[in-house]
Amino acid sequence: MVPFGLTESQFVTRYRGLLDRASAPAITLLRSLHSRAVNDDVKTAEVQVFMDEYGGAPSIWIYYHGENNKVDHSDQSLFSGRSLELELPLSPLADFDDRYFMPMEGGEVEFPGPALAGNTIKSWFAECWWKAGGWEYPLPTTLAIHDDWGDGAIINLTEAAC
Repeated sequence: MVPFGLTESQFVTRYRGLLDRASAPAITLLRSLHSRAVNDDVKTAEVQVFMDEYGGAPSIWIYYHGENNKVDHSDQSLFSGRSLELELPLSPLADFDDRYFMPMEGGEVEFPGPALAGNTIKSWFAECWWKAGGWEYPLPTTLAIHDDWGDGAIINLTEAAC
């Protein structure tokens, strides 16, 4: 458990350190994803990070979009409409004291944990994507934190998205 009392800078350093430990498996998983064939009907992809506002581990999903999205749970190809959770080893991120993430009464945040964590995981994931060769991924692909935690900026993960 990471006890409450870190400064914002210490929090980011500790959070990033835990993410860095997950870099090698993340890069391996992303290389595997990048090598998979994408159906012709897919025009863009979008990576979304879902933060747990109560301090649980985030989850990261990729969504494939096209003109005619379909829903088909039996089709394992990368088709337009497919969503895929990226199974990354992020469970150690849940070891922070809940007070880093919980709003005070009235909705104000005592410590901006979700925003700091969002910005940190976003930059970490982008680095892993690029280290896995993702800049050349054939689809325009972007990265964002769901619900705009952090700075709300969207990162272009591929040259095609620029």
